[in-house]
Formats: sequence, C-alpha cells, structure tokens
Amino acid sequence: MTKDNMAKAHETEILAPRENPHLFGHDRAQEQFVQDFASGKLHHAYLITGPKGIGKATFAYRLARYVLGHGAQQTLVEEPSMSLFGDALPAAAPSAPSMEMSADDHLFRRIAGGSHTDLLSLSPAYDAKKHVEKAQISADEARKVPGFMSLTPAEGDWRVVIVDAVDQLNNAAANALLKILEEPPANALLLLVCHEPGSILPTIRSRCRVFPLQAPERAAFDRVLQTMAPDIELHDYSALYALSYGSPGLAVTLTKHKGLTAYAGWLAAMQPDASDKTRQDFASQAASIKSPEGWAMLLHSWEMLMHRLSLFPHYDHEHPIHRAEEGQLAAIANATPFAARQRWMNSARALVRQTDIFNLDKKYTVRLMLESSRLTAQFPAAA
Repeated sequence: MTKDNMAKAHETEILAPRENPHLFGHDRAQEQFVQDFASGKLHHAYLITGPKGIGKATFAYRLARYVLGHGAQQTLVEEPSMSLFGDALPAAAPSAPSMEMSADDHLFRRIAGGSHTDLLSLSPAYDAKKHVEKAQISADEARKVPGFMSLTPAEGDWRVVIVDAVDQLNNAAANALLKILEEPPANALLLLVCHEPGSILPTIRSRCRVFPLQAPERAAFDRVLQTMAPDIELHDYSALYALSYGSPGLAVTLTKHKGLTAYAGWLAAMQPDASDKTRQDFASQAASIKSPEGWAMLLHSWEMLMHRLSLFPHYDHEHPIHRAEEGQLAAIANATPFAARQRWMNSARALVRQTDIFNLDKKYTVRLMLESSRLTAQFPAAA
C-alpha cells in the first residue's frame, strides 16, 4: 500500500446509519418486513440482532424510512374498479413499495438531518472530553420514548423510535422502555438494535419480533467496502474479511487503525525465537496508540490470533490473515501445549482488564502478553 493510499485509508469512514442509503446482504430480512407491513401484521417492536458493524442500525433506518414514507399509503382503502357493464373487477394485488430510497429524496434528507417529527432516535451521548461514545444510554433519554409514542403522528400514520443499541440501556432506562413495550400505542413502531441479545432483559426480548442479521457473505462484504470505503486496497479484502469476522464496519475500523499490521506484529513478536528487541519494539509501538478505539483494535487483533492459535491446526486455513500465518502459528503451537495456550489467553485477558481499570502501563502489558511462561508466572491466579 502506498503512503498516499494509507493516508486515505485512515480517513475512511462508513457513513452514519441515518445518512447511509446503501445496505447489502440482508435481503431476506427486508422482504420479511415488507410482507409484515403489506399484510397489516407489523409487530410493534423489532429486535435487530447480530455482530457489530454488519449494518443493523443502517437496516433500522431503512425500515423507518419505509414506514414513514409509505405509512399513509397503507391506510388507503380503494373503491373496487367497475367494468363497462357495472361489474366489480377483481382488485389487483398491491405491489410493495421498494425499500430503496435515493439520498436526494426529501424524506431521506430530513431523516438524515434528524428533523423528521415522527422519528425519535436514541443512542449513547458523545463524551467530548474522552472523544468517545459513552457506554450507556441514560434513563432520561429512555423516558422520552413513552411520551413521544403516545402523541398523534404529525406527518403521516406512524411514529417510529430507533434505539441504537438496546444493550447499552442502563437498568433504569431498560425498565422505562419496557413499560411502552408492555402497552404499545397504535401505529407506533420500536426498532431496537442489539449487539448481544443475551445481555438485555428477557422481558424486553420476549416482547419483540427478532430479526437476526448475519455477517454478509464475502461478495456482499466486498460490495460494502467498494461502495462505502473505496480507498481500502482490494488485495486487503480477504484478510480483512477474516480479521473482522465478515463485519464491514469493523473492517473499516481495523483499516483506520492498521489492524492488519498489528496482527502481523503480534505474530512476529510472539514467535518462540523472537528477539528481545523485536518484542520491545512492538510493545513500544503498541504503547504509542493514544485513542481508545486504536487500543481496542490492537486487542482485537490479539484476540483473533489467540482464537486461531487455540484451534490450531483446525483454524480457518481458507481465509488467511497474513501470508506467513500458518508457519508462524505452527511455531507458537509447537512450543506451547494446548493447556498452556489456554492459560496464556486467560492470564492475558485478566491483565488487560486490570490495565483498563487501573490505567496501567500499556507497554508493560503488551510486553507481558507476548510471552506465555512469563505472563502466567506473574498472574497464576488468572491462569
């Protein structure tokens, strides 16, 4: 990758879900929603589940545009057409409106700009001091939902609420949302994005229709990157697909923070014969990462390496992340029995948690993570 392309890649960002007109790989779920809507069997709440970065929130906004754009049309009852002889003609089967909508459409622009009066969106607030999204959605935000949904729609027939994501509601916020799920008003739709269904209240989950979205197939993954992140080099697609578990959003974030380079760096520094200088240099580079997102991507690369190492030799050979990966994984595995690899992984995870909680020295943390015996000797309780 050239320096210019690397610079561009670091600037690549997928559009915010409310601004994104593109969606790839979730055709069946879209078709099911259209069928529910056309048949008058629309559920009052949909739980949209799946891994992060696969387009769940983009999918939710697409559903919201569909309902807000066609809700008024849905309630129209047409008089039967008459033949020349006064007989009623059979009604034509209604054609479902397309979910595609141009970014130039007036409705699309209003929703993208947050100005549609029948749509309420909840997401964690942005922490300006730490330059990151807060971990939770507050109860004050969630308490807006019942009042909003009880109002008469101002512009059509529906009121829609999008929560991105429902597993980020704190306890008080989750209970506030539960009340409206138990007694939903007419023509009100809740779209709940959810990354980890097991972490939310069972009572919320049981009151929703679940749309389980999967990571896109490779062809759809490539289309997303070509459309939304054209500065990513084509020859990186295969490795990014494997490193991101097929999540385009995660692939873009990994590219931004040099995730493929980090994976190669971990592999090299964890070799049994790696020099002390190689390990020290890698630890120093890791410690220089300032952003929480960059640190998270470094750790994601390590998690993927350890996952493949724990499965070795039965990991996914068909989707290599690094060209020398198989030989390097073999060298680590041959020097570290399976049980020792498990202790290595558990001890490192415990160390990372302590580093995050107590703001420990990241260089020291990474340096320890590179050597199984040294790490587990210092953290035997976590092993």
